[in-house]
Amino acid sequence: MKSTPTLKHLAGLLVSAVTLLGAAPAMADTITFDSHGPDVFAGGDTFTEAGYTMQVLDTVAGSGGGFAGAIVNPADPTSCTVAACPVGNSSMFYLGMNDGGLSIHRTDASAFSVHGLDYAFAAPVGGLPNVNYGQLVLTGKLAGGGTVNSVFDFPLQNAAGSYVFGVVPLSTAFGHANLSELTVSACLFDGHGGCVNPAGNQAQFAIDNVNVSAVPEPSAYAMLMLGLGGVAFAARRRARQTGAATTLPAQA
Repeated sequence: MKSTPTLKHLAGLLVSAVTLLGAAPAMADTITFDSHGPDVFAGGDTFTEAGYTMQVLDTVAGSGGGFAGAIVNPADPTSCTVAACPVGNSSMFYLGMNDGGLSIHRTDASAFSVHGLDYAFAAPVGGLPNVNYGQLVLTGKLAGGGTVNSVFDFPLQNAAGSYVFGVVPLSTAFGHANLSELTVSACLFDGHGGCVNPAGNQAQFAIDNVNVSAVPEPSAYAMLMLGLGGVAFAARRRARQTGAATTLPAQA
């Protein structure tokens, strides 16, 4: 005889399902910039990829409309005439230029989380001494209000004198934060213990492979609980009907 699921068993399934929904990133994706050809952007320009909208910021404050960003193809030497492009990345990547930044948010305005990205210093010219000139600056606006910030020293040069891409793991700083917006920018060390932007249009960065995932809306949890609640109700009703049938007195 096929056993009927008990309410205790169904409750366990419900808890397990909700736990998995909360633990597993929904609609995880990576912004690679590969869907765009080489291009240049002024402050205020926007482009989209993988359900996210990127807005180019002429300065970190977002004012102005001058040249502030570019998507470059490292396989094309002419793509890197605007800066000494970093190496170690064979695909399209984004350059933040002239003290500018890049704002990233979900196109549907829902919350999201960010888990990692590749980054490098975009030197204004080649042949610079191999020192760390500044940091990548990440500022996240929390979906519930407030901000979260992290800074990362840029990786140094390789043996050929080119700055190289490194990987930023963001699980500690941003992995559990539900964001409405992420702003990426750079700052340069000022020689007095600070890292500043504006920095004479020299605070520049390169990023690629921004690993993001949409955060499930509360309605997703509600629909899951409603659906499993319906299953539990139906199972309980069947159990009662089965119990009633087995206790009927035998006919004389």
